[in-house]
Amino acid sequence: MTLPRTCRKWVLAEPLTDGIIRPDNFALLEEPLPELRDGQALVRTRLINLHSRTRLKMSAMAVGETDLANYGLAEIVASRDPLLPEGAHVHWQLAWQDWQVISREEKPIGYAPPTAATRALNHTDAPMNYVLRDQIAKGWPADTVMHVFGTSGTTALLGLRRCGPVLARDKVLVAAASGSVGSIAAQIARAKGAYVVGLAGGEDRCRWVVETLGIHACIDYRAPDLEAQLLAAFPDGIDLFCDGVGGSLTALVAPLIAKEGRLFSYGSSASFYGGEPRGTGNGLRGAFGITPEIEALCEARAIRIECFIVFDHYDERLSLEDELAIMLQAGTLKSLTQVTHGFENLPQAVTAMYERPHSGKAQVQFEG
Repeated sequence: MTLPRTCRKWVLAEPLTDGIIRPDNFALLEEPLPELRDGQALVRTRLINLHSRTRLKMSAMAVGETDLANYGLAEIVASRDPLLPEGAHVHWQLAWQDWQVISREEKPIGYAPPTAATRALNHTDAPMNYVLRDQIAKGWPADTVMHVFGTSGTTALLGLRRCGPVLARDKVLVAAASGSVGSIAAQIARAKGAYVVGLAGGEDRCRWVVETLGIHACIDYRAPDLEAQLLAAFPDGIDLFCDGVGGSLTALVAPLIAKEGRLFSYGSSASFYGGEPRGTGNGLRGAFGITPEIEALCEARAIRIECFIVFDHYDERLSLEDELAIMLQAGTLKSLTQVTHGFENLPQAVTAMYERPHSGKAQVQFEG
């Protein structure tokens, strides 16, 4: 194929006003692609995931900058690195552009460097940058690859492993059950035989959660009697709370966790979507809404807290992928995505993510 000499790239055209993203905050540029050097490869981006953190990142970007840190699926079309072979597919941190030059020496953006074990597995200097196995990259559609086998699926499965084993007798509550991680965590817990209740926003979304995920019930987290509904659903307490929301929801639910229960905390979407302030102090636990009061409560009730970034444990990636593949093949796990098609529609996709509710993983597919 004839290789391109330029790439198209979306950049910030003007700063956000009052934290609101509009299509006119984006501008489309075309710029030359650099010549490949030894150790580099040229990739064509197929699909990127959109993250709830995008608005926060855009608020910190300068005019003319692009978001460099999207988790994306790309195909290698030319290479000067034998470990990045032509025709292979990569999971990589990618910019808002259709073609990109990559290198295994790139450092992670926004995350710690990989552990020695993860670096040995991936042969890269960033835990999220690696060549996908053909069985994964070519065995499922691009949106499934980036949802189930990307950070959402691996976060859900690893968290449940570390908070597990999840047993049939367990009573599990999943926050943001219609979200990218929550929808997978709820399905995995249900497949283990547990009693699973989700939390979602509104009657329609709760109905969607129950009918789509096959779990036992779903409660509107905005209900004025939320605590009473949770007590009714979990009269003996919650054995496992899967929490990617943080903030006031975590504070409300934590006292309802049973003694010797577990709290799996993996995010803080309340601060990204709902406008609640992010926690401060106490490292990752504080950022995810584990306040000193919640720490003290959990310690007094022997509640185990698992709070982590999945990339810190990506030396387990292959076994996570294998287990997720088995569940997909068995039909006990569904990939739930909201895909916007077309590179040219990226601004609308980012804007829509904050304007109206969506279920599953929000993604932009650049091409087939």
